[in-house]
Amino acid sequence: MTTHTPQSISSAQRTALLSVVAAGGLVALKLVVGLLAHSLGLVAEAIHSATDLVAALLTFFAVRVAGRPADREHPYGHGKAEHLSALGESAILIAASVAIAYEAIRRLAGHGPTADARWYVLAVVVAVIVIDAGRSRTLHRAAHQHASAALGANALHFTLDLVGSVAVLIGLVLVRAGYPQADSITALLVAALVLFSAGRLMRGSVRVLMDSPSPPAEQTARAAIAGIEETVTLSRLRMRESGGRHFVDVVVGVEPDADLAHSHAVASAIEDAIARDLPGSDVIVHVEPDAALGSRHVSHGPRAVLTVCLGPDHTLADARALADELEREIRAEHPDILDVSVHTDHD
Repeated sequence: MTTHTPQSISSAQRTALLSVVAAGGLVALKLVVGLLAHSLGLVAEAIHSATDLVAALLTFFAVRVAGRPADREHPYGHGKAEHLSALGESAILIAASVAIAYEAIRRLAGHGPTADARWYVLAVVVAVIVIDAGRSRTLHRAAHQHASAALGANALHFTLDLVGSVAVLIGLVLVRAGYPQADSITALLVAALVLFSAGRLMRGSVRVLMDSPSPPAEQTARAAIAGIEETVTLSRLRMRESGGRHFVDVVVGVEPDADLAHSHAVASAIEDAIARDLPGSDVIVHVEPDAALGSRHVSHGPRAVLTVCLGPDHTLADARALADELEREIRAEHPDILDVSVHTDHD
């Protein structure tokens, strides 16, 4: 995933602002023509686009907030502002879908006007479809580039707008052909579409806000750890997501007599593997001795295990050099010892 740099945030804000302008224009166009033509399907799409306008405004706000660097009060950054935005959008969409469905049922029962499917109404819907298609493509590309949940939610809105507009066009063509109830049926389909998008957005946002890991991401992290060359046991894997970035907490076990340099190499290998498969991840690895791994290490003769504590001013290179020197001296003075393990640690 792409890390939020100042340049990428500026680009994301520009994309979000263009979505605000596009959504505002679509609301005005659909609402005016829908009211003039008494088309509930087109009015329903106007309401759908109105929720997109609010969503686009929330997205613009969320992308700006999410781009702020981590601070003392928000050590994981501000990325969850995007998911709070998406949760708010979901509530708006649910309310809109209920209102649309209610009015559609009223009209199907004969308590409302009949849609007037004139040629200019059809022309407006075709123009709306072209705009929706362009914005959907642009937003999907931007969401992938910036790994933005808010832009992704906005892209979904415009995609569903596109599907809804196509349904409205079909309904108006049927009205023009002599099936007046087709417009209300189309409105019901749009309401169901809005409800589906709301449920999808809400489910994803709640998962992130509740720190529930994404199953595909968790499987990827486990596979990355299993794929390193060193033999380790995975004791714990905890993951959370914020603003499209994964925070990974790993605890692994190594052989009890593993030295400091080996433990550091294991931790580095795990960090590199996860970062490669989940780009942009923040990974913390804790290494601890595992007796089960040590029991697999069979010695067929005398064995020497030595732990040396070094002061805090010594480096990893000092520890490695000291361990190698002690191992050579023990083997030279005691040739009968077949297995020598020197473990270095800091006080």
